[in-house]
This record gives sequence, C-alpha cells and structure tokens, in this order.
Amino acid sequence: MTQRGDATRARLIEATRSVVREVGYAHASTRVIAQAAGVAEGTIYRHFPDKASLFFAAVLEANAAVVAWVTMLPGRAGEGTVEGNLSEAAIQLVSLRDQILPLEVAIAADPELAAQRRQAMTAAGPSLPPGPPEALATYLAAEQALGRVRGDIDPGEAASLLLGVLFALGTVLAAGDGGLGPDRVASAVRLIVRGIQPAALDPQG
Repeated sequence: MTQRGDATRARLIEATRSVVREVGYAHASTRVIAQAAGVAEGTIYRHFPDKASLFFAAVLEANAAVVAWVTMLPGRAGEGTVEGNLSEAAIQLVSLRDQILPLEVAIAADPELAAQRRQAMTAAGPSLPPGPPEALATYLAAEQALGRVRGDIDPGEAASLLLGVLFALGTVLAAGDGGLGPDRVASAVRLIVRGIQPAALDPQG
C-alpha cells in the first residue's frame, strides 16, 4: 500500500472510532463514516472488504499491544503459574471489554455483519491470528498436556468461562464500587483456576 493509501486507511479508522462514539455501531453507516473521513463511500471498500472488517480494524489496531500479548500467551505454557499467567491475560483483556463487547453485541444483532465476519474468517483461514478465546483455549490445552490443568477439562469451555466471568463482572460492578480492577480480576481468575488445576497443584488442596 502507498503512503497515501496508508494515510487514507488511518483516516477511515479514526473516522469509524469517532462515529461509533457518537452514534454506536448500529447507526454507524459506511456513508456517515466516509463523510467523516472526507472520502467517497466506495473508498472504504478499497481498504476493507466489508463494514465488519472496518469495525474490527478500528478496535483491534487501537489495542494492538494487548492483542499481540494475548496471541503470544500459548507460548508461556509451563512458565510461571497457570493462575499467574491467566490473571495477567485477564487484566490485559479487561481493557478491551468496553470496545469489544459493544461490537460483539452489534454483530449478534445484525445478520449482515455476522455473515461478513464469518466470510472474513473463512477467507483468512490459518493466516488469521487467534482471537482471545482461541488463544486462551490453546494456552490451556498446552498446560493440560504438561499436567498443570486437569485432564477432564475442555480447554475451549474453560476459556469461554473465564471470558464470560470477566464480562459479567464488568457489567455488574458499578464504577463507584471500584470497577473491575486488577485485584478483582485476579480474584475471579483464582476462583476458576482452583477448579481446573489438578489436586496436587492446588495450594488449598
């Protein structure tokens, strides 16, 4: 991509963030985003295959460091402790919650966006970097192979449980109550980990 193309892409992403902040994903049309970026609507599709891809780029590129950290999590299997690794991962992921959750809700409510995401994932195939659920599941499977996670645990279900707990806590904890800070994240992870570790590794066992 040329330098001019890079600049246009960056403008589109910034315009998307701005429009979404003002009207939400449901009302953030490509026409409005293009107007905010100062380009023709067709320009969007020279940089992104569809609106869902534009939305995800706007969220993920702003949080590239977090995404990269979580993607590398499986490589930490066998290092430190399972609880410590998952606590650090969860603390990283909490910072994405306020941006990712509204997008996931919007996609679930919009069949067109949902179809676009499925098509993008199919087209990307193995080249698509793992998302948080996949990275967590792969990490847990690696720890399971090392005997640091119970053999009867489904890594994918455990990863979904962890993410579900984080999202649920973030929803019910009011900002005035301290919010979902690192201590609360670590406490939630501890409760889950005590159930997936073999008894011999459970410090309370």
